Amino acid sequence: MLEMLHVASLEKATELLAEKTPRLLCRLAPAEIMKQAARVKAGAFDFDGTLVTGSQWKSVEALMPAPLKAEQESIRNWYYAHTNNGNELSLPVTDPDWFHGTLIKGNRLVAEGAWIAESFRLFGKAGITEAQIKQVSFGISPREGALDLLNLFDPRVIISFGIEQVILAWAKHHGVPSAVAASRLQFDDRGVVSGCHINLVASETKEFAADLFRKATGIHEEELLVLGDSVVDIAMMHPNGFNILIVPPSETDKRIADFRHNHLEAMWDKLSLILISDSLLPLVELIETARDFNEP
Repeated sequence: MLEMLHVASLEKATELLAEKTPRLLCRLAPAEIMKQAARVKAGAFDFDGTLVTGSQWKSVEALMPAPLKAEQESIRNWYYAHTNNGNELSLPVTDPDWFHGTLIKGNRLVAEGAWIAESFRLFGKAGITEAQIKQVSFGISPREGALDLLNLFDPRVIISFGIEQVILAWAKHHGVPSAVAASRLQFDDRGVVSGCHINLVASETKEFAADLFRKATGIHEEELLVLGDSVVDIAMMHPNGFNILIVPPSETDKRIADFRHNHLEAMWDKLSLILISDSLLPLVELIETARDFNEP
């Protein structure tokens, strides 16, 4: 098992994260972590960067011609540029972009929904089909240990700022069928993307999806493990749950890494532990050990 360190302060956690040494940083005492790990019966998981090492969006975008791919990239860049630092740009009202150049925190959910809908419009413009969407899902690699981790829990759910059909096909392909909450594509009679279901799944939606999953399955807060890799996943985490942030040391997308680290303060109080690892096997080992140790 990876080294477990009890880290009582955000400052110390930030310092250790910078070292990128694989380990488990426990906000609670290790003994309490083991008790929490033994209690969990169900799991709620983010997808991109958590269960898989890549991005489902970029996998689908690979099917698009260069001009449309560039449009999609510009949308993503705009969002991260306006949220990475957690600050709101202030412009004089004489500037034409006094509103549109500022992503007010209260309006981010609207912007995310528009981002998703615009992405799906571009998918349709590119002529992407349902068959291609499913084929793309087969090429998305699970993070090491992800399938073992999913198999530890029944029920389980994947809650993603992503595409329902991609995740459903991926889970079925890998023999880990799961409930999924993600944005749903619609297709025309030719099987080409034609739009989406209006009940989109953006970052704040994750909270409501996790709550509904618990209610629908009868799972108590302390019986649910929640795993994610970013501040948007904090919405899924109940204060009484077993809440884990994975930070892969080999993270190559600087925008994603900056987005995570700049928002660690907002996540800290809800986290049980931070897994610094490119693999989920240490988490699998932790849960299996905790369950064995606490068996009557």
